[in-house]
Amino acid sequence: MKLFWKQFLMMMCVILISFMTFGSILISTAFETMINREKERSIEEIKIYQYALVASLEGLPKDYQATDFAVSQIAKSLKKNLDSKQDAVILYNKKNKVIYQNSSYRSELIKKMGKEKSGVWQIAKRKGHYYLETLCKIRSSIKDYTLEIHRNMDHIYQDRERLYDRYVLVLTLVSAAFTIVLLIFSIFFTRPIRRLSQVVQAFAKGDFKSRIREKGNDEVAVLSRDFNQMAGQLEENIWELEENARRQEEFTEAFSHELKTPLTSIIGYADMLRSIEMSQEDISLSANYIFQQGKRLERLALKMMELTYIDKQEILFQEIHVTAFMDSVRAITDKLLQKKEICLQIETEEGILYGDMDLLSSLFLNLIDNAKKACDVGGKIVCEGYQIENGYCFSIMDNGQGIPEDEIQNIVEPFYMVDKSRARKEGGAGIGMALCQKIIQLHHAEWSIRSRTGEGTEIEIRFFHPKQEKGGCGDVEEQ
Repeated sequence: MKLFWKQFLMMMCVILISFMTFGSILISTAFETMINREKERSIEEIKIYQYALVASLEGLPKDYQATDFAVSQIAKSLKKNLDSKQDAVILYNKKNKVIYQNSSYRSELIKKMGKEKSGVWQIAKRKGHYYLETLCKIRSSIKDYTLEIHRNMDHIYQDRERLYDRYVLVLTLVSAAFTIVLLIFSIFFTRPIRRLSQVVQAFAKGDFKSRIREKGNDEVAVLSRDFNQMAGQLEENIWELEENARRQEEFTEAFSHELKTPLTSIIGYADMLRSIEMSQEDISLSANYIFQQGKRLERLALKMMELTYIDKQEILFQEIHVTAFMDSVRAITDKLLQKKEICLQIETEEGILYGDMDLLSSLFLNLIDNAKKACDVGGKIVCEGYQIENGYCFSIMDNGQGIPEDEIQNIVEPFYMVDKSRARKEGGAGIGMALCQKIIQLHHAEWSIRSRTGEGTEIEIRFFHPKQEKGGCGDVEEQ
């Protein structure tokens, strides 16, 4: 059952039960009040009959023989003088024999009268009519008698029935009015929940931007805010999953392509060597090409291993002197740059870096190697370093081909290459910048890339001291 109907039925039940209980108590109280009033009235009247009869008996002459007939005549006279059309009077002698009766009505009340009681009363229903029966003893110096008076109570029960009829009518009208009011209230009260349900259904169908309007500070409003917060987080997570899936798909396609090209060449030249008689010069060229493509696959495999396992290795942060570190970088890159006659200019201030020596070496070697691939023969690479307030900053600039502005954000993707033919010619696979990105993240550093097509590229890297960097750099060991 829906919340709308649960709320509506519950409130209707509460209201109806409350009205029925209140009405029943009110009618019962009014009925009891009328019964008690009639009872008191009947008791007063029987007392009047009692006093009048006693007074009449006591007023008889002492030598008068008070027979049952004479007493009945006195009772008849009193009934006539104190007549009430609703009352029936019965007078019993000492032997409980009726000596006077003005109606055919007989009750069983005389049987309930004990010797120790002076009077009793009851309400009895006989032949569809209600009677208030009262009985009392009359004691005089002449004889003792018992007086019984019956009063018709039909009008009281009829009044109660009329009250019940009016009450049922009023309850019906009130129930109809409350039904309309509660329907409107329930519709209004459950409207935010229905809206939330619609948004949830839309969200489940793939509309991840669906949100519910937040209004008020009640529980439903709090639930709406919580849902919007959850929906926002889910949308972000879904976007990240889709983006990761896209990158994984692109990575797989690029990796397959990078493997396919050298493997095809290796298989082709190997098949030529196996099946065709070739001159020694052609055999040498084919073997050399197979060797070059094999080395390319080796470099690709090593880069992939380094990219895959870099996050899993334990990093020990050390104090690294910048000048000595950059001298070692120069020594390694000199031979690589000599083939294209590229000048590497290093200008660094004295300072301290905090990080892993091997990873930082790989970072700078990859950056310089990328700069070399972008430069033409006789190009220039400048590496500057200087201290900043809370760390050390490097700037690596080249005068190569540059990167289009709309592609700068993509160069850190694995296998992404701005100029694929140029990169493959230089022996690249598009993994170097992705590796640099991970090394910089592991060192809690920051970097920025500025480039213009045909003018060159500048990469700025900011390393922070352990105490200044918010995330911390782990334990530091002096080298």
